[in-house]
Amino acid sequence: MNRKISIACLLFALSCGCHSGIAQKVEKKKLLPLELFGLAEKALQNRAYKTALAHYNECLRLDSYYWDAYYGRAMVKEILGDPKGALTDYNIFLESKQENMEARFSRAILRYNYSQWAVAREDFITLLKMPAGETNTVFYQVDQAGRTNSIFTSQGNMKARYLNYLGLIDWKMMNYTRSISYLDSAIKTSPNWPDAWISRGIVRQYSRDTLGAISDFNKALTIDTANSLATHNLALLFGHKGNTNESEKMLTEAIEKNPRLPYSYEERAYLRMKSGNWNGALSDYNEVILKEPNEPDSWLNRGIVKEKLKDFVGAMNDYSQAIKIKGDYERAWLNHGNLLVKLNRLKEAIEDYSIAIQYYPEYGLAFYNRALTKHKMGNIKEACQDLLQAQQLKVKIDKKAMDSICK
Repeated sequence: MNRKISIACLLFALSCGCHSGIAQKVEKKKLLPLELFGLAEKALQNRAYKTALAHYNECLRLDSYYWDAYYGRAMVKEILGDPKGALTDYNIFLESKQENMEARFSRAILRYNYSQWAVAREDFITLLKMPAGETNTVFYQVDQAGRTNSIFTSQGNMKARYLNYLGLIDWKMMNYTRSISYLDSAIKTSPNWPDAWISRGIVRQYSRDTLGAISDFNKALTIDTANSLATHNLALLFGHKGNTNESEKMLTEAIEKNPRLPYSYEERAYLRMKSGNWNGALSDYNEVILKEPNEPDSWLNRGIVKEKLKDFVGAMNDYSQAIKIKGDYERAWLNHGNLLVKLNRLKEAIEDYSIAIQYYPEYGLAFYNRALTKHKMGNIKEACQDLLQAQQLKVKIDKKAMDSICK
């Protein structure tokens, strides 16, 4: 009896031990960097970007010299909206794989977008010297509204694109002669590519060759009649020449071609403000803010429009939002203060003017408006001090105000 019990106990123990061993084996297999990289690449192909990022991170945690993982992670970071992180990874990857054209091109564009003109220029010059190789990488060129307007690979005619970027970089660096030279070469390389004509038109516009700029923008439109950017830039030229009606008409045309472009609405709103079309300007600024909600200038300008339309609550909210986005925005503090004066909240207005002056100590208009407000509150001495400071900062002072405040 005891023997049977012992055998049963032994069998039970062996059974438990066997299952325990199996559980340990299937518990979790540790993946190698190569396996993690493969999983990351597969996730990237399936557009599971967060999963891909996690696999790339783990791969590099185990092997910080797995160079291709830096390249893959850089692409994923770009897609997920982390351009700074992507730029860091491209830098690391290119330290080891300097001949990789796709990575260098991606880095060059990021450097360009971050206004790193000198190093972006170095990358594009290097790209010009590199032979085109086999690639499966597809690049998407998007306009400022986020619309994909061109799809290309590095096996295509990339030379014109490199030359175009070099021309734009030299324009940003105010070397107009060399900029035009690069853009001439881009047009010669790809004469039916409208972007190169638009780029040269912009540079000609800045170098005060108005006729040349108009010619280039019109040429871009003959190639691509639906090109909203060429239409937009032509509209600006007409506006600068004083033909505001034609300018507004062309901006409307640009908006019809691409309703997602915020800057065409913004320019038309400005023209409508100048002509006193406050309702039209309000409609345009509503669109601008909808498309680019983090631009303080748009909130400030819409506040000005609302104030003109006697929507003081709306104007106050817009000025406050501009300040929230950019705390040291002295113009927003000034306008916020001016509206408080209209609402007879004089003490608060003085506080706003003081903040504007704190951020911009030579803000003559803020001194002037603070002087008038202090005078209303009966603080004559300080009002006179502010008025004299405004005069010193070249603000034109009304003689009656000077005589009344500084007796």
